[in-house]
Amino acid sequence: MKLNAIIRSGMAAVSVAAIMLAGGVAAKADPIDLEGETVTLVHNVAPGGATAISAQVLADAWSKTMADHPTMVVQSVSGGALTKGIDYVMDARPDGKTLGYLAWQGTTRILDPEVLQIPFQDFGVIGGIGGSNFLFHVRTDVGGGIEDRDDLANLDGVTVGVYSPRMTQGMQTAAALDLLGVDWTFVSGMLGDGPLYAAMQRGEIDAYPATTSQYISELGDGPIASGETMAIWQTGPIEADGSMKLDPALEGVPTVGEYIEKATGKAPEGPLWDLIMYHAQSSAPVNWIIVAPPGTPQDHLDMLRTSFDEATASPDYLEAATKVYGSPPNIVHWQEMTKIINDVQNTSEDIKDTMRQLVERIEQ
Repeated sequence: MKLNAIIRSGMAAVSVAAIMLAGGVAAKADPIDLEGETVTLVHNVAPGGATAISAQVLADAWSKTMADHPTMVVQSVSGGALTKGIDYVMDARPDGKTLGYLAWQGTTRILDPEVLQIPFQDFGVIGGIGGSNFLFHVRTDVGGGIEDRDDLANLDGVTVGVYSPRMTQGMQTAAALDLLGVDWTFVSGMLGDGPLYAAMQRGEIDAYPATTSQYISELGDGPIASGETMAIWQTGPIEADGSMKLDPALEGVPTVGEYIEKATGKAPEGPLWDLIMYHAQSSAPVNWIIVAPPGTPQDHLDMLRTSFDEATASPDYLEAATKVYGSPPNIVHWQEMTKIINDVQNTSEDIKDTMRQLVERIEQ
């Protein structure tokens, strides 16, 4: 029976009940026979962007390490602020033929009313993949025109494009612009690098946070090289020393913290900066969560986890993924991914309040 994507509060109970009614078979069954079968790796953004490309890179490598070496295809199920693809995998049969490669945005989905919360912990968690940093770039004809990235801090306002009002990098952008004293308007609903760039070319938006893979594939040698747009700052995960990661593919582009400190003359601090760092700590390490539908047999899930680890450690995968991301991917194994999910569920109320205030303004 298909689960209603709106009534989420009963999902956990349904999953547990299904296993109990099956007499525990889900926990003891052998791996599903995939010989001659096709496994669909579902992602939840528009085709053609970094998510679709990186999903295909994983599928190519994973089909070689997965038991029975099934054919793997990639499918886009976009819409609903990224929830359609998540719901599609959540409601899929646990027959081994559907897996998720999902832009999960877990750090912002905790703002949903409890009845609408997505129970990521109910998935068969396989792992996670963190790609490259995000690059905030701006049209150089914005306002009266900018000649240097430092000029952004002097603008009266800027129109920013994002996937959704709760896009992690969008929230970081809004918080950073607030810290700089730059007014902003957000336009959402563009699910992927391609739609965002098209909106910029049409003049509908002045700026957006782009993936490094898009910078490598078209922005760096395209509009940035020609002077149509300008790279302003980059955001990424937190390093062991507490600093934000600098992506080597974005050489010369400061982190958002470095940019704010130079523009304002002091290190950023306060609730908005705490929000930026929260997402850098809890969201940036994992752009995509890799999952199986709830109820997937344990032995099959074990095989998926092992084969995922093998695939993402293979030289062919690492070489191909590095070309997409611009730097080696951050591979998160299922134990660490499970911990991240649990940590996000315990986010402080102060951070949640700051996020709610930003989302309310972005949605206006």
